[in-house]
Amino acid sequence: MLRMKGKRWSFLSAHFVLLFFIFYAIAGLVLFDDYGSGPDEGIERQTSLVNYRYTIEKLNLPVSDAVETWLAYLPPLKEYRDRYYGTALHGLLVLIESAFQFRLEPHIFYGMRHFFTFLNFYLAAICFYQLLKNRFANRLLSLTGVILLVSSPRIFAESFYNNKDILFLSWYIFSVFFLLRWLKKPTIANALLAGGILAFTINTRMTGIVLLPFLLFFALIRAVVTHDWDKRKTGSLAVLLLSTFAVFYLITPNFWDHPLQVLMETLSFSSSHPNHSAAGNLFMGRIVDASVEWSYIPVWIAVTTPTVIMLISLVGTVVLAFRFIKAPILFLKNQLQFDDLFIFSTGVFPVIYIILTHVTIYNGWRHCYFCYPTLVYLAILGIHAILDIYSAETFPQSVKRFFIPMLVGLTIVANVLFIIRNHPYEYAYFAPLVRSKASLFSGDYWGISTRQLLEYIVKNDDRSLIRIDHSQTNSGSINRGNLDESDRNRLELLYESENADYLLFTRDDKNFQVEMFPDFETVFTVEVEGDPISRVLKRKENLP
Repeated sequence: MLRMKGKRWSFLSAHFVLLFFIFYAIAGLVLFDDYGSGPDEGIERQTSLVNYRYTIEKLNLPVSDAVETWLAYLPPLKEYRDRYYGTALHGLLVLIESAFQFRLEPHIFYGMRHFFTFLNFYLAAICFYQLLKNRFANRLLSLTGVILLVSSPRIFAESFYNNKDILFLSWYIFSVFFLLRWLKKPTIANALLAGGILAFTINTRMTGIVLLPFLLFFALIRAVVTHDWDKRKTGSLAVLLLSTFAVFYLITPNFWDHPLQVLMETLSFSSSHPNHSAAGNLFMGRIVDASVEWSYIPVWIAVTTPTVIMLISLVGTVVLAFRFIKAPILFLKNQLQFDDLFIFSTGVFPVIYIILTHVTIYNGWRHCYFCYPTLVYLAILGIHAILDIYSAETFPQSVKRFFIPMLVGLTIVANVLFIIRNHPYEYAYFAPLVRSKASLFSGDYWGISTRQLLEYIVKNDDRSLIRIDHSQTNSGSINRGNLDESDRNRLELLYESENADYLLFTRDDKNFQVEMFPDFETVFTVEVEGDPISRVLKRKENLP
């Protein structure tokens, strides 16, 4: 019996990383269809379809008459307002829809997109594990970093439906990993791989272009401090840059005509978002313009990130700064510490740039999610410094062996329990110390819970025609698509309440006030830890 137990423990200790990723994959397969949809999912789908139509027409590709007729209702790419957004990663999803003549049910193609978003994040989590393992040579510490990343409640939830910012976060991880790989071994093969991945990252969100100057800067630093640079490495760098530009050009149809002009337009669009506004954000109880409120991003990060991760990432930052200041040349010559600085720089400095240059930001801090893996990386660096660097004489053994592991373990347990208690609304997570003030911030800015609001109505009202005012949420129409066809056909969505039987309300840039809707009464509320983020209101005269 003891021998059997020993074998089981040996198996678990040898394969715990594999077992975690198997469990995480199963969780994703089970949960991906639980979430509602946000407006950007519909916009992203349409943008990818507009690009698909342009590609077919430009290259004269053969498609069926049914597909050609269906695509004809879409606007031309060059007249489309969101033409500056890349959609290369969604190409496979468009091809699947096209193969079915665009006859898939809405809940099918949106569910497919949820799964695809999760799949990208899942693969990025594996890549993040390898990044940590390369740095710290410790499987348990590396897996801890992955679990801290994927169990952060907001990131966990949005990894299923945020098909822009989470995709960008995922490909940012891929790019950083393979750029570091090239910096260590600048072969032609590594250059081609890094360049291709970077191209998809930039296509996903133009912010990814900041990785190019970081690459050049760190390659220069490496050459100066190591005195190890030759024509072969220069050629490899040229291949990396050329492959980035070439692949980006191929996968971005909007650039096929007048690429330099379109590049300037895209960079301008990305910094100012002329089709959107930063001025309508509920922040600390006020409606603010996020592009000019310098504290907007730091505060959002602080109040929605598990506190222990924030604190230990600060420890990691201090450790990194101390090592660099103490001996900068030796620091840069050390490959592992060089990697630390590269990861820190690519995650932190772009966010500082966004704050200082007043780039348009809205909907919490989702545009800066790409920096979150860096926060987790710094947290693991801090844990590693405490556990493995300081000797018993300079740091208490009780802290090393008990307190820090317990603190991190409790954080993971608290994250998982929060997700279980509040699923599928864990995207409304606030750190425990500020949770009582959650109503001062946007709670459900995308209206993801609108799906559950509509499901409540169709479950509790069997009339053949139900009129619903969805002007107080962002996602009424798209979440109607997540219902069965028979229920969809019973709903008439309105943008006024005068003739409505029900009213949907989600807390985005406004808090609920009873006096706003004197003819309606709340009959169903979605709450996260006691904080109401959305509700169904029914006309009083229709109440039993």
